[in-house]
Amino acid sequence: MKKLHSRFDVAVSCENKEVINSLNNLDCRVFTVEKNPKLDAPICSHADCNLLRLNENEFVCSEHLIASLSNFLNENKTFKIYPEKISSPYPDDVKINVRPVGKYIICNTKSVSAVVKSYAKKNRLQLVHCNQGYVGCSTVQVAENAAMTDDESVYKCFNELGFDCILLSKGQVKLSGYDYGFIGGCCGFIAENTLAFAGKINSHNDSEKIQQFLKKYDITPIELTDGTLTDIGGIIPLNF
Repeated sequence: MKKLHSRFDVAVSCENKEVINSLNNLDCRVFTVEKNPKLDAPICSHADCNLLRLNENEFVCSEHLIASLSNFLNENKTFKIYPEKISSPYPDDVKINVRPVGKYIICNTKSVSAVVKSYAKKNRLQLVHCNQGYVGCSTVQVAENAAMTDDESVYKCFNELGFDCILLSKGQVKLSGYDYGFIGGCCGFIAENTLAFAGKINSHNDSEKIQQFLKKYDITPIELTDGTLTDIGGIIPLNF
């Protein structure tokens, strides 16, 4: 793999050693999300369930990550981290599984964290209701006003907001312990215009559609592992 000149710091599940090794080889600094004992085993270390970046310097995370995330971010003296209780079963596992996009936060307003609600009110952001609780891991935002998703309710929300959005086939992403995972859970940005995937894009029935959409927005895909696209809880950039 080639080195990236302006890599991001990223958060990834501690259980995905192959992905972590590939990211290290690309000179990414990796924050490993440790297992949350209050979440079901298949998703207990998923970054998109345990950690949310609100803006450049503000984060919400599961209580068990406060100390380790603070230590990882210690070069930045201005950051703020808000704790949240994240636990199974649904809907307490999706409190911060949301998608901030510009002046909106797309989420299931019935289950979203009070911390996120408070942040939205303080910053005059609009909470947009979506029936899907796992909005964060159902979405890949590829540009300011462009996204792809494999969930119909998320797709409807983006379209109503005027986004260029494509709907992908559901059930193409593997997730151990579940019938399937989500498209956002198998990827994440690791540098400007560079989207990394856990697995091979051509394992997805809509691989050509995905690659054409990424090309449209000058996004370069990188495959970190072989095999079927796998929901690892996403790759969350911590600086960009």
